[in-house]
Amino acid sequence: MGNPTRIGSAYTEGIYPSHSSYSAPSAVLHPSSFASHCPTDCNRPQPAYSVRDMPSEHPPISPAPSGSHDAPSAGRGALGALAAILLAACAGVLVYFFAFLKIYTNGSQTTWAWAWAAWNPENNQEHAVIVLPLAIALVWFHRQELRAAQKAPSNAGLAFVAMGIGLFLLGVRCLQPRFAICALPLLIYGAVRFLWGRAVGRIFIFPCLFLLFMVPVGGFVQGTVSLQLLVSSSVKALSALIGVRIEAIGTTLRALDGSFDFEIAEGCSGIRSLMAMTMLSALYVHFTQKDAWKQLVIFAGSVVFALIGNIGRVFSVILFARFISPRIAGTIYHDYSGFIFFPVAVLAMVGFSRLLNHDWSSAASGAHELVKKADAKAPTKSNRGPISYDY
Repeated sequence: MGNPTRIGSAYTEGIYPSHSSYSAPSAVLHPSSFASHCPTDCNRPQPAYSVRDMPSEHPPISPAPSGSHDAPSAGRGALGALAAILLAACAGVLVYFFAFLKIYTNGSQTTWAWAWAAWNPENNQEHAVIVLPLAIALVWFHRQELRAAQKAPSNAGLAFVAMGIGLFLLGVRCLQPRFAICALPLLIYGAVRFLWGRAVGRIFIFPCLFLLFMVPVGGFVQGTVSLQLLVSSSVKALSALIGVRIEAIGTTLRALDGSFDFEIAEGCSGIRSLMAMTMLSALYVHFTQKDAWKQLVIFAGSVVFALIGNIGRVFSVILFARFISPRIAGTIYHDYSGFIFFPVAVLAMVGFSRLLNHDWSSAASGAHELVKKADAKAPTKSNRGPISYDY
């Protein structure tokens, strides 16, 4: 035993993990340091042996079975497969009842066929054709949030599914397909919340509500005469401001010199543009506003934005007829004057949004500072010169 024996080495199998950053404590003991405390047998020459041959009080740790770590992932995979099956089943049921089950028009039309026929220019519902693709695009836009959201199935989704089924049955019982279309957002949201929970369902709220723009409501809107009268009186007032003399007789706008004569028809009342503007406002507030009250206020203002845009459109027709050509104004320009409506309406919406989001407190404090500086520069009674009465 001429060489010291290293005890507690990290090379002992099964005691310390074999990691490069780990350094086990070690001690170097010489036999002479404990010879006096050992029995006489300790002073006898000991056979040489390796540290690996030393018996270990701690048996080597056997590796975990290869399949033990796969159990949670296998469970998650099974749940994912079950969710996919349930989702496919829900989609199949929706497609069958909405696209294949003939209920309306004496059993000759499905819900989808009836809605497609109602999305026509007569009802001012042409925009409804793109609602479903836009809703799908909204879900795709939020795909990163959907991946990051916590997935926790919730039985609360079944309540929304039950409400959707009840509304669909009410539509069938009353032969009112609008109720059936309104049931679609409830069914989709309820299924999503049941399968993936509240966090995922929250992301689906707006796309599901956006589907309500598919409901044909143009046939219910019969108060277009008041809108026509409002447009004609507004255009008359604007024309008078720039010296264009016209008279408004009901819904008819006529030049005093008889050069043109236009009538504001039902399609020019603004109801068609109102339908499109409300949908555009919904998309705008979804992407630009965070506070719910601001979203509601701007969306409610879409009626005013549409009215402003339509007044600007009709006013541009009057200007074109007065300064360029009445015949072209009543034909080609009138047909393509919709390009005037949307810029005016969108500018009104964006301007109102900027006013709503402006920091009025800082503006008020700035105005207060300006008033204080003006007061400081103004002469006071103490530094005014003597008043002279010499004339």
